[in-house]
Amino acid sequence: MSDEIAESQTPAAGESHVVVGATGNFEGLLAFWGLARVEGRVRGEVSADGTLEVGPDAVVHARIEVDALVVEGLVEGDVVARERVEVRAGGRITASVATPRLVLAEGGSLEGRLVMTA
Repeated sequence: MSDEIAESQTPAAGESHVVVGATGNFEGLLAFWGLARVEGRVRGEVSADGTLEVGPDAVVHARIEVDALVVEGLVEGDVVARERVEVRAGGRITASVATPRLVLAEGGSLEGRLVMTA
């Protein structure tokens, strides 16, 4: 990998940056701002001022602290979402979740402790 770090820009509305592709694996601390999408596997910690989207085939085993979390795949670990958590059809969270707003679509599941914060 190059030592050069590209300057990141905030994505336009509706646009996302794929952080981990479908065949990718990431282990460690994933920190970002704006919008990021995971299609592969992540293990470790995710910290963001922004939104993390977990794609339908993605598996995330991490402590997550973000503004918003959208789950279509699997999330295991502790989740703190400062604004909201959305679990879409087929999405699954097995974790302790703290958030002021939870949207759980039909076909989505949440197994664990839920704390609704103010």
